[in-house]
Amino acid sequence: MLRFPVLAAALAALLGGWLVPIAGASAADQVELRLITQPKSGGNDARSIAIDSGDPVTIGTQLALTVKANADVTVNIRYVPSDGAPTLLAQALHIKAGETKRLPDDGGNWYKITTGSGEEQMIAEDASGAVLAKATYRIVDSSSLQIGNLTTTASSQGNSSSSDKLGGVDLGNYQQTPDVVAQSSAVAKTLEQAPSTATSRSIGSDVFKKVASGVVLVVNGDFIGAGAILNQDGLVITNHHVVAGADTVSVIFMPPSGVAVEDSKAYDAAVERIDVIADLALIRIKNPPENMTLVTLGDPSAVEVGEEVNAIGHPHGEFWSYTRGYVSQIRPKYGWNDSHYDHQADVIQTQTPINPGNSGGPLLDDQGKLIGINSFVDPDAQGLNYAVSVDEVTRVMQMTGDRLADGSQVEANSTPSTQSDTGKIEVSQSTKGYKTWEYDDNHDGKTDRWGVDMDGDGKPDLYLVDQDGDGKADYALVDRNENGKPEAKIIYGDRSKNECDVWEIDENEDGKPESIGMDYDYDGKPDVVRPE
Repeated sequence: MLRFPVLAAALAALLGGWLVPIAGASAADQVELRLITQPKSGGNDARSIAIDSGDPVTIGTQLALTVKANADVTVNIRYVPSDGAPTLLAQALHIKAGETKRLPDDGGNWYKITTGSGEEQMIAEDASGAVLAKATYRIVDSSSLQIGNLTTTASSQGNSSSSDKLGGVDLGNYQQTPDVVAQSSAVAKTLEQAPSTATSRSIGSDVFKKVASGVVLVVNGDFIGAGAILNQDGLVITNHHVVAGADTVSVIFMPPSGVAVEDSKAYDAAVERIDVIADLALIRIKNPPENMTLVTLGDPSAVEVGEEVNAIGHPHGEFWSYTRGYVSQIRPKYGWNDSHYDHQADVIQTQTPINPGNSGGPLLDDQGKLIGINSFVDPDAQGLNYAVSVDEVTRVMQMTGDRLADGSQVEANSTPSTQSDTGKIEVSQSTKGYKTWEYDDNHDGKTDRWGVDMDGDGKPDLYLVDQDGDGKADYALVDRNENGKPEAKIIYGDRSKNECDVWEIDENEDGKPESIGMDYDYDGKPDVVRPE
């Protein structure tokens, strides 16, 4: 229930749209209401966010109400709690046309939810009691959002210091696990409104912005193709036919807007591994720049016929072009041939246009993960395009030599691109008392995720994932019942930029979040939760 105004910092820029006045009210066009909230920690730089009518909030949430008049009006503002009698928040409030009033006041104070469960209402009424506008929200139990053993007491964790590590992840001065284990800004995802809020950007636009700079132009004499950057050591996956006959090729990164490709720096890249039969190759950029955008490998078992997919490449020299299509079929051990070789690999048949220059570029799912390498088309039919599946990419990354056209394997002349599969390595961590495991999922010799046994039963129930290879976790996966299906994904925001932690909550473990939470004060609980 709303009790007393709680002093907070000055209100930041208000986000979101005005709530639609209640339908059917006699003078509903006179007044518009909007509920806003702010992280419990407050602060002058803390953002305020709009609450859509009916949204869930948790105990401890700070709220304010704005009342906008479209005509001169005098209103009463009535508060209807979920566990008590209605009360007036404001009586005979005079507002001129075009003016906005804020409650509890215009000085930056806030109401704070301290008790209650279920729907609560803020209602604007005229002197006769007629309803002019209404805004609602639902109080939900925050304990249901505390998925798994996400926080521990100081007595069980001990005192944290800058030297403490958990499975190789720097804990810094943080006391909670995995509250702010990661400080990475590379893949931080920030939501000012829930994903369900309408946006003018399409999924394709988001995928392109996320991945395009991780796609390179590969130049082999007069032939061009594309490639996807796999790690910060400069490893790139492309087609064999893009680099065929060369020991060294040139690689060009996506130039800034207004800079021509011809004026961009070209990096030398050594051809490190080839698989002629699958038409794949690994090349390694010499002296690559720092903080490259990486293309993350997806799960081949999750690819479904009919799903939408994305491609980025350089068709006919139109550099960094984006196309979108559908998966037409998945074809294991598919055979094809070109003018030089016979090939066979697991492939994904798509309706995503592939043209010369697209070869070697990534086929991406809607999360921007690589599910295939765009490789060839059926020259005798339209709309039959093929990408070599990501499981073949993983296999080539594990190879210690080249596979030639006759199927024979020879040791490569260059240094192997990956170490042997490290599998799962158990690590003892006396500083925190947690048993941890390290996983090298892409077999590049670096840890990609850490498993953490939070409940002490000898099995990992929390995974910290390093998506960009910088040695810091970018997100956490919570698997409290240890069945391999996470109930929540926590995407860490950049603390230095006041970016919130985003919770994708999947209680039924179907791979699709039912709700989205935003934790602005980094206390291990979402401040605002919205249905997805």
